[in-house]
Amino acid sequence: MLSIENKKISVGTRLGAMLLDHFFMCVIAMLFFVPSMISKLSGIDDTSHEQMGTERHSVALDYIKLFGVALYFCKDIFNGRSIAKRILKLQIVDNKTGLPASPLKCFIRNLLCIIWPIEVIIAAINTSRRIGDRVAGTKLVEFDTSSKQPKINIWKALLPVGISYGFVILISQFPPNLRTSKINYSESSYNQVQSKDLEKLLIDSLGQYLTPDIRIYDTIKNENVKYLTGVLKLKENYIGDENSYRQLNEITLNLIYSKIPKEDFTGQLRYFYKTKGFYKSITTTIGTPLRLKKD
Repeated sequence: MLSIENKKISVGTRLGAMLLDHFFMCVIAMLFFVPSMISKLSGIDDTSHEQMGTERHSVALDYIKLFGVALYFCKDIFNGRSIAKRILKLQIVDNKTGLPASPLKCFIRNLLCIIWPIEVIIAAINTSRRIGDRVAGTKLVEFDTSSKQPKINIWKALLPVGISYGFVILISQFPPNLRTSKINYSESSYNQVQSKDLEKLLIDSLGQYLTPDIRIYDTIKNENVKYLTGVLKLKENYIGDENSYRQLNEITLNLIYSKIPKEDFTGQLRYFYKTKGFYKSITTTIGTPLRLKKD
């Protein structure tokens, strides 16, 4: 008779465990995104003039989100049993000793989840040992309910969590910076007269559709153009329909360019619509593009 350790796990059970693990860990990770979502929603009424791609954000909240991602790789650190594996009565064990795999080995094993399509194929072929198992020296077996489980060492469990967190933070630094370069304008050069004049033009022409907040600055460092930033509070969700948004944007730009030639400034417009339980905005660049160095 086959021992529990050598008993073959069915393909359905194996793939089911992977799917359940993915589901549960994504739910857990998303919980760490909630503070950032709440922070964003709480600031909806603050129609910021921050430049596109450089909006104010909490670095602390970013690190909280990354911690949620880091936990994904640590799902088996408690005696080799994630939530899904406890439900399906499975366990990760050391391939040589048959004892529950250490938290560090479970972490190394789960790092290979980054190539999950390949891991799914391998797991379907060999239900006990996918690539991560071969790298970490582990295997998946049915859980032996009669076996005595070692006491969980919280410090050994925290080690892979810390390593995983550092790994995720490191990886997050590699994608190219897609944020728009910040335009270094002089706040003291705010042109109130011209700003209010353009606001009045937009109100007179488009007041039934939006409420404008326009700021024009006369000086940009090392440039001979002005900087214009506008927040347009929409009275209906015109940005919910592509044609409506395109028409409104075209009319708005023509009005702005009739007052300030396109060659004389650079800047952005932020269309903003909010109703109870719904918020949407679109930010677009206007005027003359500048070639700026990244901050």
